[in-house]
Amino acid sequence: MLANIKYLLSSVWYAATYILAPPFCSYCKEFMKVRAVLCDECKLMIRPVVSAKLAITRTYDIKVFALGAYEEPLQSLIRAKHHGDRIASRDLAKLFCSTGMLDAVPCDYWVPIPLHWTRFASRGFNQATEMAAIFSQESGKPVAELLKRNKRTKFQALLSPQARLSNVKEAFSLHKQNMEQYRDKHLILVDDLMTTGSTLQEAVRALRMVQPASITAVVFCRVV
Repeated sequence: MLANIKYLLSSVWYAATYILAPPFCSYCKEFMKVRAVLCDECKLMIRPVVSAKLAITRTYDIKVFALGAYEEPLQSLIRAKHHGDRIASRDLAKLFCSTGMLDAVPCDYWVPIPLHWTRFASRGFNQATEMAAIFSQESGKPVAELLKRNKRTKFQALLSPQARLSNVKEAFSLHKQNMEQYRDKHLILVDDLMTTGSTLQEAVRALRMVQPASITAVVFCRVV
C-alpha cells in the first residue's frame, strides 16, 4: 500500500514538473521527452578529446581531462557565463559526470580556479565554483577554496599565446589557513576552458606549495 502511494506521488510530481518546467536541450532549445542537458543530436556534435599532459616545469606535468573540443555546442554554453547564466555551468558539470570519465581519477578535494573579486562582483558567480559544486555533489568529495586571485587579468582568449603567459604570471597564491590538511592529498583543479594552459600552469605552481600527492585538472573544453 505504502509503495503504491509513493509511486503515485512520484508520478504526479514528475507530471507536474514536466508541465511547469518541460525539459529542453540547453543548446538548441528543442523540447525533449526526458530531462537531460543536451538532446541526442547535440550530444553527437561534441568532439571528444583525449586527456592531455600539461607541462608545469621541465620535470613535472599534470593530466588535463576535458569533455570535448572548444567547439559548438560546448562553446556557446561556456560563453553563457558572460550573460550571467550560471545554470549552463552546472548543466555541463552534470554532463561531464555522466560520462564516467573521472571515476578512476583519485580525488580528495575539488579546487576551483578563482575569479578576481571585481569580476566576481560584476558577474555574480564563478563558473569554476559552480562546476566544482556539482562535482562535489556527485563524488562526495569536498570543494576547497585553496587559491586566491592576486590581480585582475585580461580575458585569455583575447590575447596572443605569449601575452597569455605574462597576463597570468603570479596571478594566484594560496589562502594561508589549514595548509597541512592538504599535504599528500589528491587535488583536482577545476576550470571551464583551457586554451594554451597558462592559467592552469600558474594555478598548479601555487598549489604545489601544499605538497599534495597529485594534481589533476578538469575543464569543459580545450582548444585543439
